[in-house]
Amino acid sequence: MRRRDFIKTCGAVVGGAALAGGFSAVAKAGAGPDAANIRNYHPDMTYRPHGLTGATVSALGLGMMRPPMKEDGKTPDADKFIDMARFAIDHGLNYIDTSYVYLGGESEKITGRALGNGYRDRVYLSSKSPWWLMERPEDFERYFDESRRRLNTDHIDFYQLHMLMHRGWKDKAVPFRLVEKINKLKDEGKISYAGFSFHDGLPLFKKIIAANPWDFCLVQHNLLDGEHEAGAYGLQYAAANGMGVSIMEPLRGGVLAIPPKEVVEIYENYPDRRSPVEWALDYLWNKPEVSVAVSGMSDMKQLRENLGYAKRARPGMLSAADMALLGKVARQYNSYPGQVPCTGCYNCIPCPKNVAIGYLFTIVNNQYRVTHDLARAHRLATASMSPVQRGDKPGACDGCGQCLAKCPQGIDIPAELKRIDRELELYKL
Repeated sequence: MRRRDFIKTCGAVVGGAALAGGFSAVAKAGAGPDAANIRNYHPDMTYRPHGLTGATVSALGLGMMRPPMKEDGKTPDADKFIDMARFAIDHGLNYIDTSYVYLGGESEKITGRALGNGYRDRVYLSSKSPWWLMERPEDFERYFDESRRRLNTDHIDFYQLHMLMHRGWKDKAVPFRLVEKINKLKDEGKISYAGFSFHDGLPLFKKIIAANPWDFCLVQHNLLDGEHEAGAYGLQYAAANGMGVSIMEPLRGGVLAIPPKEVVEIYENYPDRRSPVEWALDYLWNKPEVSVAVSGMSDMKQLRENLGYAKRARPGMLSAADMALLGKVARQYNSYPGQVPCTGCYNCIPCPKNVAIGYLFTIVNNQYRVTHDLARAHRLATASMSPVQRGDKPGACDGCGQCLAKCPQGIDIPAELKRIDRELELYKL
């Protein structure tokens, strides 16, 4: 059944019984006849239904944004990246995620090369449309056609409106009728599934879902992001609407991969020994609403290890004791002095000065308080943020106070912005 027909029949939210039936389609080695219906099936990979799309995807997806680099540390090593992508596909991975903007456009080109020699037919290819680059409505089609040329394909399986947030939705998606345009691509057979990636709060997330019978979404989630952006409830809400749920940032930009010593001690004192990366991925795979965890692996060692973890992935794979352990880990991460108690709900925006309040608090500042890596904080505040995409730096705040009444946590936002600007020396950027 197509999702659009499902929504017409059942309404906006499906019941628990329908969800349980969908999640039972998780396949594994020895899965029997299901294996014949799985693209690029491999007995050492676990596969999961992508919502009601009908696609069955590998539990692990490869994000094409963080490539291995050459010796200069700045140039992507395309050949190594292609080798990694093909190795992953040869071992059953069937979900590749890229974007028009990743690596200045080089990501789509490298992905297109990697999917030559028959590899394209073995995967579900996902890419994204950049609303912030659009100056007029017809730019949507132009960027889509350019993506197809770069990817050397006439068809993109999973296509998304990239990084929807308050500005993108209000200023571009609605007036440029981008939802109608992406649906038209699907009707014309140029894409299989229409979706969006998201960086804002739960109210906007629900509003966007209500605006269209979407096939899937890509959201940030990990064991530290229970309330951040769409949050754990957002995953359940999307799945209850029949959508596939792809996950980005499963390791919170690497913070979960190399934990501080206090977190290492928590893991080491637990009888079930797993690496921090495995725990982080298992946290996601434990959730039945998660279709695929997309990881930006940048070397073959990471790839091999994560493929091994994916072999064991299962909904409900964690015990109550395991979940208690991860709760203790999350509390330890959140206990470091200097963190701002921001959940990334984004009620504080829009800011008159377009300051990226939630991003600066939860990603730049709070991660710095764990890692004490100032260079990394500076990279997050520059490479990952711009006035158009995310907002301005904390120094742009003029203390108007419009955000204060909107914050459910009661944070003195102007004072905290000044503090992190001073302590992290972001004013120098």
